[in-house]
Amino acid sequence: MSDPQISIDLARIEKNARTVVDLCRQSGITPFGVTKGTCGMPQAARAMLRGGMAGIAESRFENIRRLRDAGIDCPIMLLRSPPLTRVEELVRTVDISLQSELQLMREISRVAERLGRVHDVILMIDLGDLREGIWPSDLIPTVEAVLELPGVRIAGVGTNLTCFGAIIPTQENLTQLVAHAYKVESITGRPLDWVSGGNSSSLPLLLAGGMPQGVNNLRIGEAILQGGRDTFLTDPWDALDRDAFELTGELLEVKTKPSMPIGLSGIDAFGNVPVFIDEGDRLRGIANIGREDVIAEGLIPTRPGVRVLGASSDHLVLDLTEADPPLAVGENVSFRMNYGALLTVMTSKYVEKVPMRDVQEAGEARTFAIETDAIGGALVVVQNIAERIEQLGFEKGTGENALALSVCAHRRDVIRFVEVAGRRHDALGMIWIDSEAAMMPDEGDEAPAENAVLRRMLNRLPPHVAPENIVLIGLRNAAPEEVAALKASRMRVFTMAEIDAVGLRQAMREAIALVCAGTRGFHLCYSPTATDMSGWSGGIGGITVRETHSAMEMAALSGKLRSLSISGIDAALPSPIGAECANFILSAFGKTIL
Repeated sequence: MSDPQISIDLARIEKNARTVVDLCRQSGITPFGVTKGTCGMPQAARAMLRGGMAGIAESRFENIRRLRDAGIDCPIMLLRSPPLTRVEELVRTVDISLQSELQLMREISRVAERLGRVHDVILMIDLGDLREGIWPSDLIPTVEAVLELPGVRIAGVGTNLTCFGAIIPTQENLTQLVAHAYKVESITGRPLDWVSGGNSSSLPLLLAGGMPQGVNNLRIGEAILQGGRDTFLTDPWDALDRDAFELTGELLEVKTKPSMPIGLSGIDAFGNVPVFIDEGDRLRGIANIGREDVIAEGLIPTRPGVRVLGASSDHLVLDLTEADPPLAVGENVSFRMNYGALLTVMTSKYVEKVPMRDVQEAGEARTFAIETDAIGGALVVVQNIAERIEQLGFEKGTGENALALSVCAHRRDVIRFVEVAGRRHDALGMIWIDSEAAMMPDEGDEAPAENAVLRRMLNRLPPHVAPENIVLIGLRNAAPEEVAALKASRMRVFTMAEIDAVGLRQAMREAIALVCAGTRGFHLCYSPTATDMSGWSGGIGGITVRETHSAMEMAALSGKLRSLSISGIDAALPSPIGAECANFILSAFGKTIL
């Protein structure tokens, strides 16, 4: 492991979401899942939605765009007021927002009326935490003013507690919120959709049976992501799993040193005066994690006996004297985190994010199914592909775990095949091995042009196949408009220039990690033009035949290949090239020399 990484267990997030939803349902509460702790990671959002969350709540437009780009089409709530300059983005992309400032709501009204839309707002009321919110004595005149604004609808009232003033949600202050809701309903003449009673810090009150009747929404993040590590600090809720996230770094140094610094002491690099306790000589370790990545005080070592002593910008200093078992240079050291530490880790670009599912996967499929068009079918017959696959130990089948193969003439014929695979597996990645970007502008409902197929896929495949889980390998040709689209797409692209620099195997290693991040596996699309094959001009300048076999073999060995499509098998393809494509297929099914 070269850089620190944080693993994100999506199964545990889904389980926690379902646990919270079940509790809330008993009291008539509909919760939204808060994803800001993961920087709007689509995989985490989908896990929350699978767990039953009614919508997603976020605080940053960048994260909301990330969610929308990944096909998350559920209701999205903005947790903080936007700058005036971003009100149009609010109206266009967000379903409901928390608001407390009348001037801002006037701007929302102006923009919404121009766009022909109505934007829902939850009026936030300050019940003493002293962050955002309308002061209770100003609530009625504010409501009366908002009712005069076209394009703005008062959908509810809410409050925020604990985040700034550390004011704990109680039956008393949330009963005040319900009373304010009744006042607003009497002014508007209609029932409110939402009475939003806070965040994860309201769950202990709900669990104890003290939530006032009338509260029907909570905005839950920490309890889902962290299992209530901070919310239920002294009295854990055992139904929640606290181990969804794990930060791992590598030990760069392990040495016995004094526990007290030597020399004249001043302030550290962060303006603090450190305090040390003399414990004599101790075995100390340094890991490749620093304050630029995490709030060190929020780290909880997973290995018994390890203690966090402190951190500089790039180094984490640990006491390893009592580590059980002992640790050495080059070994990994892992940590759980409080919510503040999690936020900084997820924000750091220096920490690799690795979403995963802690569930038993099917592994290598031992059944297979083939779908072809007329020309692809001829290749399958002439090259005896089905029989040769059976010789590798596969049986024909149509079940969910069957490794599905498609052979067709055109790239556009692959779209339906990948859509079906995405729905079958719920969340799927895709490796696209092709010389062409196929990202030209795509308009209309008719079949896309060959050079616009991937562009069409990006519009149709989410949420089952998200752009962040798509990797292009072997790109040699891209028009200027395609280059712009690729840069804006969130896909990872390995051009031939990069493959020449890092090697095909390294590119495939990275590709498989990306397409499997938070998915149930991946689809592999291959076009013969990606490969430079002797006697054929179609692939000149591409990856070699051996590299193509290596890519297919790595896909097979990953155990995550769920479906495979070969396009570009048309009548003009020379027979030797078709035969080589058949060999590539067999490599993807696991054929090796020994």
